[in-house]
Amino acid sequence: MRVPRRIRTFSGILALMLICQPLWVQAQSGGANTQSIIRYDSIHHPVAASGGMVVSQNAAASEVGRQILIEGGNAVDAAVAMGFALAVTLPRAGNLGGSGFMLIHQSDADGPDDVVALDFRSTAPVTARSADFIDADGEVRYEELTYGARAAGVPGTVAGLEEAWKRFGSLPWEDVLAPAIELAENGIEVSSDLSFALAEALTVMADYPSSMAAYAREDGSAWAAGETLVQPDLAWSLRQISDHGAEAFYRGAIAEKITAYMEQAGGLIAAGDLAAYRVSVREPIATDYRGYRVVTMPPSSVGGLALLQMLNVLGHYDMARLPQGSAASLHVLAETMKLANANRREGIGDTDFVDVPVAGILSASLAREMAARISPDRATPVEEISPEDAFPYESRDTTQVSVVDGEGNAVSLTYTLGYSFGSGLVVPGTGIILDNQMRNFSIRDPDVHANRMEPGKRVVSTMTPTMVFDEDDRLFLVTGTPGGSRIHNVILQLIVNTVDYGMNIAEATHAPRIYQTWREPELGVERGVGADSLRLLEAMGHEIEIQQTMGSTQSIVLSEGLLYGAADPRRPGAAALGID
Repeated sequence: MRVPRRIRTFSGILALMLICQPLWVQAQSGGANTQSIIRYDSIHHPVAASGGMVVSQNAAASEVGRQILIEGGNAVDAAVAMGFALAVTLPRAGNLGGSGFMLIHQSDADGPDDVVALDFRSTAPVTARSADFIDADGEVRYEELTYGARAAGVPGTVAGLEEAWKRFGSLPWEDVLAPAIELAENGIEVSSDLSFALAEALTVMADYPSSMAAYAREDGSAWAAGETLVQPDLAWSLRQISDHGAEAFYRGAIAEKITAYMEQAGGLIAAGDLAAYRVSVREPIATDYRGYRVVTMPPSSVGGLALLQMLNVLGHYDMARLPQGSAASLHVLAETMKLANANRREGIGDTDFVDVPVAGILSASLAREMAARISPDRATPVEEISPEDAFPYESRDTTQVSVVDGEGNAVSLTYTLGYSFGSGLVVPGTGIILDNQMRNFSIRDPDVHANRMEPGKRVVSTMTPTMVFDEDDRLFLVTGTPGGSRIHNVILQLIVNTVDYGMNIAEATHAPRIYQTWREPELGVERGVGADSLRLLEAMGHEIEIQQTMGSTQSIVLSEGLLYGAADPRRPGAAALGID
């Protein structure tokens, strides 16, 4: 490939070398240099920038974050603006009626120990009882837990985004809300992906006239790609929040519409539930891995504990000596996932209500014992796996936003409606879709499970926003992903790919992924895993199943003074955008 004339200057070539890291080879003919040929180390290249980076699952939301940074906002301003924008542009996951987690790192902090963790997970309404979701035959009424007015927990998103801005934001609140309001009022172009998602969702939304009014044509059909979707009721809600803050959602005009509809539809959320909602500021949890410090969410996230426990187990293996994508590497990853996924199922709940043995789960002794149970050449049958008692060791549709600004402030935000489009219910007059998080409580055996339904209790989640710091306590990686039970497993593989295998963040993102639960024998693999590796894994006793794509990581790496962003291609429309 010839170098274009416009970059054939010393400064242009030097800049290109810095960003792309090519191999420069002079082609010679008859002893004379005739041309410059650029060869690259990698097939996959991240977006590079020096003045800030935003990454999300939706290009329009990423552009909102980019503009906020250009206008002088910091990483928190950008992340909050993107969070509100995604409620407009990615309605199946972006939300005002859902909940999530956020990690915040300030550039003037001392390092990983100063990361702030905000827990704005949905809570159970005061009148919620597990027994009310079980029929006379003892069967759980999952339909009721999944769709409609009774499926929704008390939402935390608006409170969480406001809490982050109050603590660390720099721009005026109305400036942060303005892009989302404009998108809702003026309309967004329906992408082919959004058209497909809406067509799927309308089968559920058809039961709720308010949902059809918000997201279907007048004849009840789905919007087609290229058409414009205007959301006036959502714009009204966003203006209420812009003018009155989270107060509008929890005690003001929006709250009145939510509670009025709940009374009419037999839902559980009452005015007192909304007024009582509070964001919890948690102490992040962390572990050391190959000299790096991995920081993530504590409970009510179960994903964070599982991620760190898996890293502790992998610390007993020299992963760099097991070639990336090889059967040997994938076998160790799969067996580690089995063990940790068993442990995350029991004993973990909202720490405001239950005692979770965090130190025991993350103890070196337990990790060593778990690693010792992994056979190097045999898959452990799932019936031989059981949860560990950690106390003796004591001493699917979600979306991710990652932001780093030019000063080094960083945010990892993961939030969700639960299912795609949550409960399927839009509160009339608000444009707000409510989540279906009530189904994520443990309904069976409510007297013994740490995640049992209790009034005001946060439901556990696998959402795992994560930051990684290097041996000098400098921020190295900001990441997170949707994916339900696969979330922490996906992030595990991203970390192993970057730390153990030295991949750039685009390579690490694009590499095929696997997933192994502890109850089902199938080892899920994405297309792209080598055929020879699959044959060797089968010979070890793994039951291979080709599955759909896993997760949608949105990641930023900081290296040598530059920011490298990678949006996961597994979900259409994602974008990493940088500024210089």
